[in-house]
Amino acid sequence: MDRLIDNELIYGDLMPVSRSHMVERYNAALGKLGVKPTGLSAFSVDATGFSPDIAREFDDAHYLDPHGVNRRFIILSPEQGSHPVLQVNFSSTTDLMQMFYARNIDAIRMLTLKDAMYGEIENSTYRVGDIDDILAIKKLEFRVRTVDGLLKDASELDKLVTRFHSEDDSWRDDAMLNRIAELADKVGDIRRHNPVPQHVDFGRRSFWTRHFGGLYVFHEEDGETVVIGYPLKREVDGTLQTSGRYFSLQKPALVYNYLVGSGRLEETNFEWLESSPLLDSRIDTYVRQKIAEAHPDVDLLDVDDTWVRNWVHDNFSDLSKDGIFPALLRLRTQVRNRATLPKEVTKGLMRFTVVRAEPEHSENALVNRLVSELVPFDYLMRFIYNKEAFHVDYAGFLPSFRAYVEHVIKTRYLPDPLTLTTRLFH
Repeated sequence: MDRLIDNELIYGDLMPVSRSHMVERYNAALGKLGVKPTGLSAFSVDATGFSPDIAREFDDAHYLDPHGVNRRFIILSPEQGSHPVLQVNFSSTTDLMQMFYARNIDAIRMLTLKDAMYGEIENSTYRVGDIDDILAIKKLEFRVRTVDGLLKDASELDKLVTRFHSEDDSWRDDAMLNRIAELADKVGDIRRHNPVPQHVDFGRRSFWTRHFGGLYVFHEEDGETVVIGYPLKREVDGTLQTSGRYFSLQKPALVYNYLVGSGRLEETNFEWLESSPLLDSRIDTYVRQKIAEAHPDVDLLDVDDTWVRNWVHDNFSDLSKDGIFPALLRLRTQVRNRATLPKEVTKGLMRFTVVRAEPEHSENALVNRLVSELVPFDYLMRFIYNKEAFHVDYAGFLPSFRAYVEHVIKTRYLPDPLTLTTRLFH
């Protein structure tokens, strides 16, 4: 974990908080949420206000998400919106935070000039004890407050101004007029700059959740819910007790057919495979991991392509035992010749090595995350789309392979994430 942090592969790109008034506001918000104050004078936060520094101080990675279902947040600056969301129990949390910032940026900018915002992303579920608790999530609402009551005052002023304009005799109500003047002195002219967030309700979205070993929940336009995950005790003939279907990740053919049939997964696209560096990247990844296993003391950053090719020739039989390496090689040849797919990659898990999420689908990132579950040796895809799985993988990598992975991500991906992601998967 320390290496991940040092190489900025887990907690990079966070917003620093070091000015004393910002630390004070953060601590005040923690107090409102029922959390003890931090003793740190400087720390970094993500888009929700979660700080890995404070999590280590508290020895509690869930201090802003104690029950894993209604994520709490602390917003100190609109700048936070450009940073990632860490420690998620629902993949949709990232999308929700991005939308909240984008749609309420003016209000956030005004409120954080004088105050700190805090609250939680609330839904109808308060605890997760059963899969029905997950499936019951239909609507999400940002419950927003401010430490010093600025938002409460602004909301009251907004209602009073609306009442003033809607009631014919409101100008005779001295108490109301005095209250409007008092609040306007604190808040400002909300007719020109309203600090009350207007977009706080968001409908249901497909998502991944950490609960129950990791589940993918997809919502169809006809109201049906489809759940994909590892076997559940309540699996009965591919159905759920609630309305919907369940597919096990241990039955990849069913998963594949559902994703293709629903338009979320693109069937094998030769043009994309030919232009993308994906196959070359996967072959290199697979080979170097095998080299690390066979020769733990070899520095993978110090061997050249000729050395790697010679090693492959000498160890081809061992490399071919699980069928992945020869299938990838044949696939690369077939793609270049625009021939039919080798039969090895048209069945079982191997079919997921030659497909990607439909690039234009709104759930593209979520589906690629699911695909990465079924192509576990592709650490780069898992780092891009499934960081939780990558962090687990990383902990088990041999030191030489770990150093190689760090190098590839830092030199190929981090300098320009969008370009590499587009080249690989779009």
